[in-house]
This record gives sequence, structure tokens and C-alpha cells, in this order.
Amino acid sequence: MTLGPTRDRLATHFHRGRRFSLYLLLPAAGFLSPLFVIPAITYRFGASGWASVAVAQSIGSGISTATEMGWGVVGPQRVAGLGKAYREEQYRLSITSRLITVVPGTLIAIIVAFALASSQDVAVAVLAGAMAAQAMTPSWYFIGIGKPTYIMWSESVPRIAIALASAIAIRFLNAPLVLYSGLMFLSVPFAQFVARRLIGSGARIKRRDWRSAPSAARGQIVMGSGRAVAVLYTSLPITMVRLVAPEAVAVFAATERLMRMCVKILGSVPLRMQSWIGSADGDLKEYRIRRAQQLGILMGITVGPLYAVTAPTISEYVFSGAVSIPYKISSLSGLLLFIICVSTSYGLTLVARGKANHITWAIIPSAGVAVAAIPALALWLGASGGILGEIVAESTGTAIQARSIQKCSESADSQQA
Repeated sequence: MTLGPTRDRLATHFHRGRRFSLYLLLPAAGFLSPLFVIPAITYRFGASGWASVAVAQSIGSGISTATEMGWGVVGPQRVAGLGKAYREEQYRLSITSRLITVVPGTLIAIIVAFALASSQDVAVAVLAGAMAAQAMTPSWYFIGIGKPTYIMWSESVPRIAIALASAIAIRFLNAPLVLYSGLMFLSVPFAQFVARRLIGSGARIKRRDWRSAPSAARGQIVMGSGRAVAVLYTSLPITMVRLVAPEAVAVFAATERLMRMCVKILGSVPLRMQSWIGSADGDLKEYRIRRAQQLGILMGITVGPLYAVTAPTISEYVFSGAVSIPYKISSLSGLLLFIICVSTSYGLTLVARGKANHITWAIIPSAGVAVAAIPALALWLGASGGILGEIVAESTGTAIQARSIQKCSESADSQQA
């Protein structure tokens, strides 16, 4: 008599698990695409070539985060469960408002990377610009409306194709590094073109969207400013280490790049949680917020030690033996990865409770700590010191976010009383 309902529950759980895996695996495919091309780069250009590429990625990723204006943080919950017309309007405004910051940011990335490159300066400059332009990604919107497969067609598949083609051309055909850089740059307008086709006519930019762009940008300024400051300890540590301890940058960049790939992949989970939380109200929403927090901590407990154990072996393949990650370095990076997972879950909670600006108040002191600690410790302890500086900075922000969540809970309890 209970077989039917049990079968229905199992089918429901299977369907939910399948959708959740899509949210995780499809963006992950795009984030992991550099693993195809990095071995070819290190094989052809050695540790110095990798160091230059890593600095370019650091600069470009940092500026991408800074100019994205927080749409990836608040956007998915903003459009989740809302009407088609409103969602599409938000998408269009995200395009026009981001262009105000992304265009100059991309130019800055190109200039700075060219100045800092120790080799392959043109290719490195173009790659930095390509990474900065990734701020125009439409993936946040597809997460918010519950269409993870759209990310596959607009971003994941093209990036994998670019990485594979570039790896073959660089390794076996002696193609220049600028080939990969240029193709990565072209992936940005291609993603926008595919997104436009997938969304439909509602994604077509209208005149009023250009007129509304400045006000939309101002509405994102607090979150955008926080994201801009955050790059000091999320995307620019490689550049900091390059300035004070260039001999340590290859190893530091190796563990930093692999660890940040893990962060990107795991970041797909809280993105999915945003849509899940944003579509609920009342007690159900609070329940989902708590579950999201627990999941973030569980992820950190799981993947932190896993990274510490596996990164040294993985690095031998990824960097073609030109750069190796010692277990001491991977252990510190594993601890950092755990803290980032916890911090991300806390940030998701603050966004869900309408306190997204509190994330910025946690970011600012963290960035101050990063600017002081990362270069100083890297100068003293090399790659280990750079990671320790990141740990101190991330721990600062996590503690402040935890305190903000506690205050929100105390305020809610006092209002109910």
C-alpha cells in the first residue's frame, strides 16, 4: 500500500538530484577547461611562461570580479520565481550597466599585464583582457531562472573547445600563445550571442535600457564596491607575490590556480541554492537558508582535506612536471578552501535575508588584512607565506559575516518576542 508513495518520493529525489548535478557539473566543465591547455603551456614555455600566464589570469580575474558589479551574487535570487518580463528586464540592465565598468576595466587589465609580463607580453596582455571581459557572463541569469543547460551551450562547451584546440595547436603545431588568448577573448561575445538566442527577443537591448544603465549601476554600487575590494584577497594574491617574491610565484600560482578552480566549481552549489532559497517564503525560506549553511560547511570539511591530499599528484600532470606543489603548500591551500566554503555559505545567508551589503562590510577589513599580510608573509616565507596571508584575510571576513548573521538572528528573535 505504501509502495506507490515511496516510488513517487524516490522519483522526486532522483529528479532533484539530477537537476542539482546539472547545476554543479555544467558550469564546472567550463571552469575546468584550463586544465586542458595549461599542460601545453608549461610544456612549451616552462615555469616562467606559466608564471606570466598566471599573473595575467590573476589580473584579469580580479578586474572581472571588480567590474561584474555583484550581479553574480544578488542576481540569481533577484530573478528566481519572478515573471518573464521582469527577469528579462533585469538581464538587459545587467548587460548595459556592466559595460560601464567592464570596458575600461578590460583596458586596464591589458595595460597592467603587459607591464608586468616577464615573457610573452602581447599574449599575456590579451589573455588578461579576455579574463577581465568574462565579467559579462550570462551564467548568473541561467542559474536564477533554473536553466543550467543553457550555461553548457553559451560557456562550457565553447571554453572546452577553445582549450582543447589551443592545447593541440600549442603543443604539437608550435602555435603561439596568443592563439589561446585571442580565442578566449572571442568567447565573450560568443556567449552573449548564444544567450541572446536562448533567451529570445526579450534579451534584445532597448533604448530605455541604455538610459537606465547608470541608475542600475548606482543601485549595485555597494555590492559592486565590495566585490572590487574583495579581489585584493581573492584574485590578486598571485600579482602581490609576483611583486615581492618572484621566485615563489610559479609554485604559489600553481596551488592558487588549482584551488580557485575548486572554488569556482563549488560555487555552482551556492548559485543553485540562491534560486532554491529565492523561490521560497517564510518558514520554508528559513529552513532552506539553514540547509544551505550546513551544506557549505560540509563541502568545506570534505573538499579541503581532499585538495590537500590530491593536489601534489594532480600538479605533476597539469604543469607537465615544470612546477610541483609540495604537501605543505597543498595542506595550507586545503585549509584556505575550507574557510572559503564556510564564508560563501555565510554570504549566501546574508543575501537571502536582505543583508547583502553586510558582505561588503566584511570584505573591507579582510582586504586591508590581505594587503598587509600577503606581501609581508610571502617576502618572509615564500609561497607558504602568501597562502597564510590569504588564510588570515579570509578568516577575518568569515568571522565578521558570522557576527552579522548572529545579529540578524537576535534581531528577528526580539521582534518575535
